[in-house]
Amino acid sequence: MSGKKRIYIAGPNLFYANWPTFASQAQTLCAEHGLEAILPVPATVLTGPGVTEPSDAASAKKVSVNCRKAVSRAHGVIANLSPFRGTEPDSGTVVEYTLAHVLGIPVIGFTSGVGHTVPVGTDEEGRLLASDGGWIEQFGIRHNVMVQDVCDAITTSMQEAVILMAGLMEKRKLCDRKASSVGFWWNKAIQEMHRKEAGGEIPTKDGGFLP
Repeated sequence: MSGKKRIYIAGPNLFYANWPTFASQAQTLCAEHGLEAILPVPATVLTGPGVTEPSDAASAKKVSVNCRKAVSRAHGVIANLSPFRGTEPDSGTVVEYTLAHVLGIPVIGFTSGVGHTVPVGTDEEGRLLASDGGWIEQFGIRHNVMVQDVCDAITTSMQEAVILMAGLMEKRKLCDRKASSVGFWWNKAIQEMHRKEAGGEIPTKDGGFLP
C-alpha cells in the first residue's frame, strides 16, 4: 500500500470531455508533491448508464455511496468550486467536501470563477442584488459564507491547491510526530509512577513485573 497521503479530487470536471486530461494532470501534480490523487471515477470519458443512456435511482445511489466512501478514506480533499450549470459550485462537490469537513478531513478549494453571483444593482438600502432579485452577501469573499468557512483555503488554480494541500499534510505529519513524542513521554511517566508504587517494578497485565 502506498505511504502517500490520499487526496480526493472533487469537482464537476468529470462531466466534460477533457476529464481524462484534467484527471491525468491532477494525478501528476499530486505525485510531484508526494500525494496520491483519488479520482471519483476513472480517468476516461464517461459513458454508459446514467451518462450516455438512461438509468435509475438505484444505480445513482451506488455512485453516491462509492464517492462518499472514497471521501471518507481520504486524508484530504481538493475541490473545484468553479461555477457549474449556473453561478454556484457543483452541488455534488459541495456534499463531498462538507462530508470531509464533518469527518475532520481538510479541504482546499480552487476556482476559476469570479464569484458565486454577479451583482446587477443595489436596492434603496444598499443591498447588492442578483439577477433573480435576491440579496448578495457583502463580506469581501469569493463564495457563500458557508462554502468559504468549510474550506481551509480557496485558491485560483489546481496547482496552487495541490501545493497548499501538500504543505498542510506536512504540517499534520509534524503535529502527529510531536503528539506521538508527547504520548511516549507520558507513557514513560506513568510507567515510572507504577514502578515506584510497586517498589521499583512495573506490574504487567498477567500479574508479573517488568524489571
